[in-house]
Amino acid sequence: MNSLKNKNILLCITGSIAAYKACELLRLLRKEGSNVQVMMSESAEKFIGVATLAALSNNEVLTTLFPNNPKGGMDHVKLSFELDAIIVAPATANILCKAANGVADEIVSTTLSICDVPILFAPAMNFRMWNNEGTINAVKILEKRKNIIVPPEEGQLASLHEGKGRFADINNIMNNIRKLFNENLILENKKILITAGPTREPIDPVRFITNHSSGKMGYALAKASKEYGSKVTLISGPVSIPIVPGVKIIDITTAEEMNNKIEDELTNNTFDYIFMAAAVADYKPIEFSDKKIKSNDKIQNLKLEKSIDIMADTISKHRGIKIAFALETENGQVNAINKMKAKKSDYIVLNYANESGAGFNEDTNHVYIFSKKGSSKEFRKNTKLRIAKKILEYIVNNEK
Repeated sequence: MNSLKNKNILLCITGSIAAYKACELLRLLRKEGSNVQVMMSESAEKFIGVATLAALSNNEVLTTLFPNNPKGGMDHVKLSFELDAIIVAPATANILCKAANGVADEIVSTTLSICDVPILFAPAMNFRMWNNEGTINAVKILEKRKNIIVPPEEGQLASLHEGKGRFADINNIMNNIRKLFNENLILENKKILITAGPTREPIDPVRFITNHSSGKMGYALAKASKEYGSKVTLISGPVSIPIVPGVKIIDITTAEEMNNKIEDELTNNTFDYIFMAAAVADYKPIEFSDKKIKSNDKIQNLKLEKSIDIMADTISKHRGIKIAFALETENGQVNAINKMKAKKSDYIVLNYANESGAGFNEDTNHVYIFSKKGSSKEFRKNTKLRIAKKILEYIVNNEK
């Protein structure tokens, strides 16, 4: 379940040079289905425009306690909806100290003093300000009140100094926002590589060999992994599926391109889990014609050679937990277990191409998962997203 869907969130932006990064946070919250209203301090307006945030949120941006045409009533701040949470990002030392000490002298601090909902602060500031004794004490007070503080990160700051003060990674902030709503992040801080969709092996400039894979299962795994708190890289063949917000997507066409991109990722990163959900073409044409082959002959012979075995030759060398996929039409369990051994994978997920509602291009699936340790589990027909979550939960629990 997506804990952020239909949640009403107030995003408060204060005067840090990292204010522009709030746009990406706002975009992701909206993609997750949250209703977001933005509030800005006066100093925040020096760094980012109101029009941009109004367009991204599809809501009025609140900037002052005293508008030019005030409405009747005693409330200082009129919000569009009842709030479920407040996110202060970026949060300056100024707002941290005000919130900790009950100061209410402008729109953001006043709102924080009024609203009794979960609050998250994502600070960003000069490292000396973060290490200031007043800021340190303010953070302790706010944490004691059960507010969530997402600490800034080490790195080069806008001032070109090195130190702790950089706005936290957006994925880290999103995970902490999910915690506000008690979501169980079983993959928090894990890195996951997923492949999805078909490959296309060219015959000539207009023809290619491929299969019926839609990529829906791989994309469902990417969405579920992200919702469970992981940082996801998705290497995708040609598909017609909307991108998954917050997921790094790398597009490829051929099996060789997929293998090259996987090698690049494995060289530069260490992944905790690797899901080979793509339907990679088993064969490719030996020769490629750079001109369209004319249909003059009644019979056209096409010579094929075996494509690279990405799972066995590349992924098997990596230390992460490796999950292969098997699509069968008969003798499924025997074939899947043999494939798991041959590919040197830790798990294999089996489904049947000739089962209604469980193969290519379907929104649902019915799968069996086998581990090299001998355990297995059947997940009866359900949406691919729910099946993806069950697969992830099974593997995580099995690895404890």
